Amino acid sequence: MYFKNNVKGSVKRLLIVSVLLLSIVLCSVSEIRLDQQYNFSKELPILRDVTMSEIEIPEGLVDIEVDTLLTNDFRINIHNMTTDQRIYHVENKENTVVKNIYKGIEADLKIFYKRQLIFDQNINKSFFKQQEESSFWDKAILQTVEVDELKSIDKPLIWIRFYNPTLDVSKAYEIQVDSKGVYTLQIIDHTHIS
Repeated sequence: MYFKNNVKGSVKRLLIVSVLLLSIVLCSVSEIRLDQQYNFSKELPILRDVTMSEIEIPEGLVDIEVDTLLTNDFRINIHNMTTDQRIYHVENKENTVVKNIYKGIEADLKIFYKRQLIFDQNINKSFFKQQEESSFWDKAILQTVEVDELKSIDKPLIWIRFYNPTLDVSKAYEIQVDSKGVYTLQIIDHTHIS
């Protein structure tokens, strides 16, 4: 009996000593220590901090009306307003994800000659859209509608530009309207409108 109790006591002591030694070894080896995980996670790109931000372009809502009087008896009224169309474009930069929200804009273009309305058109992409370029027009937004006052000596010249943020491509057009309201529309190649 004494031998049985003595063996049980020896086994217990041996187990306690081995657990103590094992815990000392595990806590002292730097590759195994739990508080070293922070340094380990810096090596993994998946565990890095990534910030996300949203940018609305243009910020807020647009409702701008501009009247331009020319010396040749023409008056041009451009009324720009925000639509409910939104184009989402996500950019991945180092440690940052930027979600750009491009708001659609439409413009009402009215041209008067000697106080008489001769041209009244809602300027949006359906006025310009061409079937063979549907990849551009699906996510295009109206960017600018402006009068070129210096080139509007005989008849008004209006510049219009559309932008597709997903393709990063622009298309520019010009409209010229005579005193009877007859207009000509043509695309402007390789020209940047400011």
